[in-house]
Formats: sequence, C-alpha cells, structure tokens
Amino acid sequence: MSKLIKDKRIWLAAIAATLSAAPAMAQSTDARAAIAAERSVQFYRPDDFSISPTASDHDIVLMQEHQPWYVTAHAELDASDNAFLTSPKHSDVWAAATLDAGFESTINESFDLQVGAQVSSSRFHKYSELDTDALAGIISVSKQIDESWRIGADFVPSVYLGRGFEDQSLLAYDLAAFARYTYPIDEHSMFVAYGRLSHRWAFPDDYSNTRFAVTAACQHECTSRLVVTAGVTLAYAVYDAYFQDITDERRKDFLVNPFVSAVYQLNTWSVVGVSLSLARNYSSIDKVDYEAAAFTPYVEINWRF
Repeated sequence: MSKLIKDKRIWLAAIAATLSAAPAMAQSTDARAAIAAERSVQFYRPDDFSISPTASDHDIVLMQEHQPWYVTAHAELDASDNAFLTSPKHSDVWAAATLDAGFESTINESFDLQVGAQVSSSRFHKYSELDTDALAGIISVSKQIDESWRIGADFVPSVYLGRGFEDQSLLAYDLAAFARYTYPIDEHSMFVAYGRLSHRWAFPDDYSNTRFAVTAACQHECTSRLVVTAGVTLAYAVYDAYFQDITDERRKDFLVNPFVSAVYQLNTWSVVGVSLSLARNYSSIDKVDYEAAAFTPYVEINWRF
C-alpha cells in the first residue's frame, strides 16, 4: 500500500475543529471543511500500519525491481452516530473515495523521499451540507535509524471545497515531525508506536493549531493474507484563536480514540478491510466536547510502476 494512503489519517490531521457555539456556523463552508478534517484524524484506518517483513524476507525485498511511482484508489462506506462531531449527536452514513499518486525513492541510500498528491470526495446520505471535496499534496523525508526506529518530517498543503470542487472552505499548510517505533513480538505479531508533532497554518485562521498525537497498536498476522490490529490514539491540540470573539476562551482538546480493524489482502494489488473506531473528545469548548463511533468497510487498489 502506498505510504501516502497509509499516513493519510495522520497527515491530514492538524485541523481538529468542527462547530462553535454559534448555531449559524453549522451551515458555514469552513465548518464543513473542519468536520471533514477532524474526521480524518479520529477515525483510524487499519492500513496506517503494516506488518514489517521478517528477517528472511529482506533479501527478497532487496532483489525486487524498484518501482518508485504509485497510484492508489480507495473507496469506503462510513457509518457514524455523530456525523457532525458535536454534542448533541446526529447519525448518518456516507461514501468516500480517494485517489493518490506520487513518487517514492531513496536519496544517497539513506533518506526516503516521497512527493505525492491526493484528490478525495465524500457524499452524505442525510446531511448533504457536509459533502466535501478536497485536494492535498505531500513532501516527506524520513530515515530508518535502525531496525526499530524511523524519524522524519513532512509538509502537507491541503484545500477543502464544497461539492463539485466549488466554494473553497479551508486552506491549510501542515508542517510536522514524526517518529515510529516497531517491536516484533513474535514471528507473526508486532507492536507499533507512532508519535507526531505538527503545526497547521489555516485560512480562516480560526482553525490554526498545534497538535501532538501518539498511537500505540498491536498487530497480528492471522494468516498470510489476514491482519488484525488493535490500539489507541491519544492526541492533544491547542488552537491559536478558535472563534474567540464567540467562544470567549481558548480551545484545547484531548482526544482518546481506541480502534480495532481487520485487513484481508485479495492479491498483490488489492485489499479489503473493516474498522471500528470510538472517539471521545474532551474540549474546553462545550459544543465540541463529544463522543462518536464509526464503522468503516473499504476496498483499496494499488498500482506500482
């Protein structure tokens, strides 16, 4: 699976904002975009982590022809008891599709470079005002320190628009540093920890924030094709100035997001998966202090060349 798809739930992350206390904001275009961005953070998709090859696999991997270009098509059906990510809850189901394309390579046999672009769309069943189209790019540089540690940094510009790529809702620039640690438990299981510190400059600037997130997960390879993952994400975000003329206080969020998932590899170029994710967001702003659950089956097709 392409790294851009694997990291999407993380690198679209830093906006983490929905509606303010003002009821009129529920219909505004920037609120719609903020909801889409926060959902991408909270609802974990199981391909964020992948089983690392065993020691015996490395020679085989090294002998494979390098295919730096990738194209990935991802389609999913989502159901949530809190589509607006606010209190009170409003349930809905929606379809989402994402197309990624880019280039991955190694510089001087040391640093891994990724340059990619993404287009995505979501369409809701009941609340069409949440329909969102988005464009994003990524430039990422990382280095494998040893068998366990990888560190890196990335820059992600993104723009959220209304249905049909009209009515720009939110423009954002995300700069982040990250680290990933993997520990093999046995031949078929592993522990993974991922930490990310990011700052997002957003326009409108009500959604600019600094965010630190840590994900810890255990993954088990049930068969050569089936992988099950369980874990939790903890995140803390502080907003620069979240509608302070309305809320009269600074927004600070603490997110707890446990998840469980299963992925089945159909063949070398396609997978199907399903995930269940719960989210509890503790916020200094009452309207965005909420609980939510999401169920997501999906299919993904990958091309390398």
